[in-house]
Amino acid sequence: MKKYAKLVLASVFLFSMSVMAQEQTPPPVKPAGQKEMRQGPRQQMSPQLRAENMAKELSLTDAEKAKVQEVYEKNDVIFTKFRSEVSRDSPDFREKFKALRDAQDAELETVVGKEKFQKWQTIQTERRQKMSNR
Repeated sequence: MKKYAKLVLASVFLFSMSVMAQEQTPPPVKPAGQKEMRQGPRQQMSPQLRAENMAKELSLTDAEKAKVQEVYEKNDVIFTKFRSEVSRDSPDFREKFKALRDAQDAELETVVGKEKFQKWQTIQTERRQKMSNR
């Protein structure tokens, strides 16, 4: 009986040591240059990061970049409110969302100009094609 007790005690000790020896991974640390992304069901870039990307791609001035960021911030509030009020299963969800998106695009076009906005839409279309080809 003592042999079994010693055997059980030894096996429990070895098991606990192997569990403790497992690598404990710390929470991921963001690199210093990485920007924050909003949390939610689907992560979305912040208005500031979207404005920076657009400014980089289209060579926008600082004033244009600030106006673009304002448009994105204003519309983020509108889109968030819309998503919380309207169900995705609603038959007219797509139509209403497209109308909101078109209004945002019209605002962006007035801020950056027609030529730069068309270039931006071309870049976006190419990105969507690359993503769909993955």
